[in-house]
Amino acid sequence: MLIQLNDINKSFSGTPLFEKLSLTINEQEKIGLVGANGTGKTTLFQMMTGTEGADDGVVSRQKGLRIGYVSQRFTVSHLSIVDYLHQSFSNLQNLQHQLRAYEEKMTDPAADLAHVMDVYGKLQQEFEDAGGYELEDRIISTLKGLGLGEKIHTAMTDISGGERVRVELAKVLLQEADLLLLDEPTNHLDLAGIQWLENYLKSTKTAYLVISHDRMFLDQVTEKIVEIEDGSIIEYPGNYSRYVQLKEARMAEIKKNYELQQKEIQRIKRMIRRYRQWGNEGGDEAFFKKAKELERRLSKITVVKPPQPPKKRLAGIDQASRSGKEVVTAQGIGKMMGEQLLFTESTFTIYRHERVAILGKNGSGKSTLLRLILGELSPDEGTLTLGSSIKVGYLPQTITFTQPDQRILDFVKEISPQEQKARQTLAHFGFYSEDVHRRMKDLSGGEGVRLYLLWLFHKEINFLILDEPTNHLDIYAREEIEELLSEYTGTLLAVTHDRYFLQKNFEEALVIADQKIYKESIDVLNDSSDL
Repeated sequence: MLIQLNDINKSFSGTPLFEKLSLTINEQEKIGLVGANGTGKTTLFQMMTGTEGADDGVVSRQKGLRIGYVSQRFTVSHLSIVDYLHQSFSNLQNLQHQLRAYEEKMTDPAADLAHVMDVYGKLQQEFEDAGGYELEDRIISTLKGLGLGEKIHTAMTDISGGERVRVELAKVLLQEADLLLLDEPTNHLDLAGIQWLENYLKSTKTAYLVISHDRMFLDQVTEKIVEIEDGSIIEYPGNYSRYVQLKEARMAEIKKNYELQQKEIQRIKRMIRRYRQWGNEGGDEAFFKKAKELERRLSKITVVKPPQPPKKRLAGIDQASRSGKEVVTAQGIGKMMGEQLLFTESTFTIYRHERVAILGKNGSGKSTLLRLILGELSPDEGTLTLGSSIKVGYLPQTITFTQPDQRILDFVKEISPQEQKARQTLAHFGFYSEDVHRRMKDLSGGEGVRLYLLWLFHKEINFLILDEPTNHLDIYAREEIEELLSEYTGTLLAVTHDRYFLQKNFEEALVIADQKIYKESIDVLNDSSDL
């Protein structure tokens, strides 16, 4: 046993988050942690590291347990990436300082050279045993795997948020922790980075617990799924796909047991009424006694809680009249960003009804290509045109609202003035009576996406463009979007690193590689292991 949580209770502002929650993590276990946004996944991690306490219950850790934790908040550092990673190995740094000190003593004529060499040799051996001589190579290979090989000497203050996540990931992967806690590690990785991380996790013997909404990633790297449900942990053996099957079977069993129990409860209630009626009619105390016995039996029944289907949070899309056959036509396009050539001499066409994903490594020009299609940028060479009768709807990667203090209901009334209609529209997108007076600035990432989609679909679009649409959404919301998109008959274009989402919703891809854009079938990319 590495860590054990036993009968944990936790509340925030009087609202229970965990109730009698228990979880044990053993050596070499590979576990995925799932649950809707707001169920306490990150709080559970913080309890394991000791940064958050429990109201009741016990958190037990193996003596000397070393935890490697990739959170979503980081401290500021002005070091270069490679120096920042070296700094995390304080023991090796201390040994290096001692080695240098004894190297200086070797040049001192007054020093006892035999003693100096003896100590120096022992320090060298200790440094070697601790992996000191391989550390530089391990740092470089890990950074290359995470797509940061060309930035090892870049200052931490000069890298993007996504690159910072990858540095923190490299930091915990390099340290020989007993347990890894990974909070959404794939959020800012491109496909190559995700696949590298998958290969690492599949081969490591270190135990880990990973929070992720990336279903294919969970399929690849987990052997057990634990879900936070109603404040407790439910465990399922196997990967994510197996979890889906087992949970469906469990919900069906609970529903069956609930229905059978309700029938039994109704039967007992009918018998109680009958015995009381007979007692009143005949004045026989024995009937009242039997009625009381049945009432005591009824009071001792633990009522099965029926499974609650998730609220439907997304409505259908109102679509405009169909567009022309050719939606986007690119002829020999090229684009520079600063001194970097992103792509050149690239020709492709997106046709009506096609569902196309844009794929490529981070920095290859995916977002730039979107901006060219949206008309925000012009190509440096060639031409890019939109076809006739195109009505574009665009979901950006970073969502902002112009009036952050505005109430949700007031925002929707701008497009649907009648309050009752506005409330119904909000309900279709998962905002109910208790939500409608919240301010825009208080929305979570997933709630912001849902509200933006509400506004977007009201415009009756026929060309939908999505930039990382699932980044801030839990698995349940992603599945709702997939269901919604399955009903959408217009043209679809998206940048996404979510392979499950990608394979379920797209048939074609615009691949940016080697400074070219080429169009390819998703099936072909699957067969070539490029996804």
